[in-house]
Amino acid sequence: MLRSFHRAAQFSPAYQTLLAESSVQASQVRTPADFAQLCPLLEKTNTFRRFPIEQLIVANTKLADLASILTSSGHGQGGYALGISTRNQYNSTPFLIDLGLDLAFNVDSRRTLLINCLPMGVTFQSKALCVANVSVREDMACAIVKQTGHLFEQIILCGDPLFLKRLCDYSEELRLDWARYKMNVIIGEETFTESFRDYLAASLAINLSDANSGLIGSSMGVGELGLNLFNETRESIAIRRACVKNKTLLQDLMGDISSQAPLPTLLCFNPLRTYVEVVNRDASGNGDLVVSVLDTAAPVPLMRYKTGDRAKLIDADHLAQVLQKSILGLTAPALPLIALLGRSKDMLPGNWHVDHFKQVLYNNPNVARECSGAFRLSQREDGLLWEVQLRLDCPADPMLLADALSADLVLLGKEGAAKVHCLSYEKFPYGKTLDYERKFVYCSA
Repeated sequence: MLRSFHRAAQFSPAYQTLLAESSVQASQVRTPADFAQLCPLLEKTNTFRRFPIEQLIVANTKLADLASILTSSGHGQGGYALGISTRNQYNSTPFLIDLGLDLAFNVDSRRTLLINCLPMGVTFQSKALCVANVSVREDMACAIVKQTGHLFEQIILCGDPLFLKRLCDYSEELRLDWARYKMNVIIGEETFTESFRDYLAASLAINLSDANSGLIGSSMGVGELGLNLFNETRESIAIRRACVKNKTLLQDLMGDISSQAPLPTLLCFNPLRTYVEVVNRDASGNGDLVVSVLDTAAPVPLMRYKTGDRAKLIDADHLAQVLQKSILGLTAPALPLIALLGRSKDMLPGNWHVDHFKQVLYNNPNVARECSGAFRLSQREDGLLWEVQLRLDCPADPMLLADALSADLVLLGKEGAAKVHCLSYEKFPYGKTLDYERKFVYCSA
């Protein structure tokens, strides 16, 4: 981390300016404690929005060596940020991807097809598996599965929750028999709930209780930092699912979090690749997630970069004690762990969170099947309004579906929490023709 910092301080004109404005001299930063105490926090607004790209790129990078550019989603404040790679980094990408995929899915020993359904511009490189980059085309993805799926020992679907729901619903219309294949799923772009994991598992014939069945796990990236900075493992998923049923386990793990808070996502990270901090912490250790990428070849070094997420660092010794106390037979992941509490902007008044409504939406699969997955939360004079988009050509009565969702809010302990309106696909006014190319906005600013 110190090498990465001093490289940025020596060669990045933009970072030199930011350090000078904070009255920090590079020679003062000799320990990790110095780094955390003295160095400024970065985010889109004081980097990509403020400086031209020439000042963000380190001075000793040859422009002819730049090989790829990836934008952030543009979903947060500050507009777009850029992830830039050199040719050497670009050439090493397949190894890093394959290493992670082998740890999760044993791709080195199983013929694997990965169908990448992430939006256009996000592609996979691999030397260990077969990749189909179809973007957000459910018809292409299903055609590839039907025509070539039997050639492989396992299939990995990669996409965001809204599109994966559309893919599963479309495959049901085609009567695609997912049980013929060993299916796995990598979910990115946004957080999801265990009710959604259950919904996907039922659609794709995955037995979440069987270690030999497929894995449905999330991957968290930041376009300007890296596409896979944090990820779930079978161990972290098992702990999270146990927390759904065992509130004592959740309390022991997370401390005095509000009983109204959403269930955190437990994600591992590689400490040799990223230096992770949580700042502005409350009494329970929850705060703003800050990441420094330790690659000393990065063209745009970002030190202490706020991702816009709320999180908590999970102490390894504390985790081991909690799991031993629980006597549930759970195993701690091998890598360090954070509890991700979601985006700061997804927090709502009254200890509400967007994830509460995602949970309710998928609690009843029969109701979820009639919805597109998209919804909008907005604060009105008489309280919170939850507007839910139904799927195209939905035959169900919108009022009956709204009543069912209201009843599930009560079961969640959110009686009277929100007024529910279910709207037809065409009458839903917020992105009513979903293109799945950009992150969906679930709540009004």
